[in-house]
Amino acid sequence: MLTAPTAPHAVPVEGRAPFGRRFALVDRAGHLVRPPDLTAVAPFHEDGRGGLVAPAADLTGGWGYLDGQGRWLAEPVLEHTTGFDGAGLSRFLSDGLWGYADTAAAPVVPARFQEAGPFRHGLAVVRTETGVGYADPTGAVVIGGAYRQAGTFGANGLGAVRQADGRCGYVDREGRLVIAARFDGARPFTPEGTAPAMIGEEWGLIDATGEWVVEPCFRLFDAFDENGLAYVIGGGIGDSFAGFVNPRGEVVVRRNGEMDDALACGLLKVGNDVVRGFLDATGAWAIADAYEWADRFDAGGAAVARALDPEAWGVLRADGSFTATPHREPLTDSDSWIVGFDDGHGLAPFLTDEGDVVHVGRDGRDVCRVEAGAGDGSAVTLRNAAGDTVWRGSAAPGTFERHDPFLAGDPGTYVDHAEAWEGDVATVVQELLDLPARAFHPCSLIFDRNEDPYDLAELDECDLERTENGAMHVIASTWLAAEWLSEYPFLLENARTCFDEMLNTLEQRLRERFGDPLTDVASCLRSGDGEWSATWEMEDGRHLVLQFYCLVGDGDHELQIWLAVTDA
Repeated sequence: MLTAPTAPHAVPVEGRAPFGRRFALVDRAGHLVRPPDLTAVAPFHEDGRGGLVAPAADLTGGWGYLDGQGRWLAEPVLEHTTGFDGAGLSRFLSDGLWGYADTAAAPVVPARFQEAGPFRHGLAVVRTETGVGYADPTGAVVIGGAYRQAGTFGANGLGAVRQADGRCGYVDREGRLVIAARFDGARPFTPEGTAPAMIGEEWGLIDATGEWVVEPCFRLFDAFDENGLAYVIGGGIGDSFAGFVNPRGEVVVRRNGEMDDALACGLLKVGNDVVRGFLDATGAWAIADAYEWADRFDAGGAAVARALDPEAWGVLRADGSFTATPHREPLTDSDSWIVGFDDGHGLAPFLTDEGDVVHVGRDGRDVCRVEAGAGDGSAVTLRNAAGDTVWRGSAAPGTFERHDPFLAGDPGTYVDHAEAWEGDVATVVQELLDLPARAFHPCSLIFDRNEDPYDLAELDECDLERTENGAMHVIASTWLAAEWLSEYPFLLENARTCFDEMLNTLEQRLRERFGDPLTDVASCLRSGDGEWSATWEMEDGRHLVLQFYCLVGDGDHELQIWLAVTDA
């Protein structure tokens, strides 16, 4: 019996243009298999001969196929290639047309289709100049060829098609229309012989003869998954619900709270905006709701999660085991979403306190580390699990940058005026006193334009009535979008803790230099949904104001700390 080959991991190395985003290949211990000279790598697939194959793109953007040692099986001369389907075929794009390659990277179906889908039950949906139909693994269009749309074939040998008039029915493997085209939408059949179908704007469930098993009553009815469940939205005004039904149309899971719209590794993530856990395909608890955040499981059964007790980030597995990581937090993308195990290569990136990116395997162990140069950003180093350098690159200064934390920031994460926080705040106060007094208006990050607070050219008359006369610095600020707070319920609490620390520290420093603040003066540079301030009288009679400011708008939150000198 052959042992399944071990696929290398694809590790991204990020930099500014022209370096861009490149991928290296490393083994399970982080040793270099191929240097970062790829712009894309799809998951590796067993080739059936004891080896591996994966679609990949080189630095020019050309696509080809790699073997498990990172060598080109087929040179990168194609426009695009896709991952391998269940039939062991990969689609490739050449001269604007699609064909199919096998696991030896050989083109078994020449590029001839305008569109091509993966093979399911021996047939693939393809589009030619005459329309949509089904092709067999030889590339012959064996069914139709003039449909507007077609769906994948079901296990019972029927496939949904949309005809020229827009109506949907089902054909058999000989292309005969065995269920009349009388539906407005249709999904694939389950092995049990039922399929979602739509009349008007409502979905129901039909049998293999086209008769209703469940009359149309759902607003949404997704295709059934490998667990035999389909995500649905049903009910009416006042009793709307989301859940999952079985092939008989029976509701297996019904939730009014947080719930994913798909299972992964047979598990469904649910929550109540505070904690998350996982149900199995019967709706029973499989992993207790003990996680403040959790991703969906990847194909290998791993997910990034944040445990509540003890509080820690780490790797959760589909068997319920959890391995905490010593790293600061998971890496987030440019839109602030956790990256996790989402590229099919079995690694999740975590951020260290130093701003390096450590790639962690599904077992929770470190595989490799990408270190951006701490100096001028002209160098980047790839280290293996033992900490040894396996590759080092260089480019123009500023190309490689360390990452800032987003989920577990410390006070320094939010600082705008480093000298006031890290240096001598009394010096900053003196700078404010020495500035010529002029009108200023503290800006909101949510509702106002992001002008210089000293620039009043765009302020309307109402704004001018609320300006102060003096000088001001924004010491710290953050804006937290409503969608972030919904996804990461701990984000606001962490930010408030950091702002409290900064505010208390700054107040203490100002007390040590200027004495106790005034008790009979309540200064407010701008009011919001929560503010606190302390005011000191300076020797020239002007006021020094330290203010915390909070504003909520449509679920978004902003926090700011201001330091200002104003006329008394």
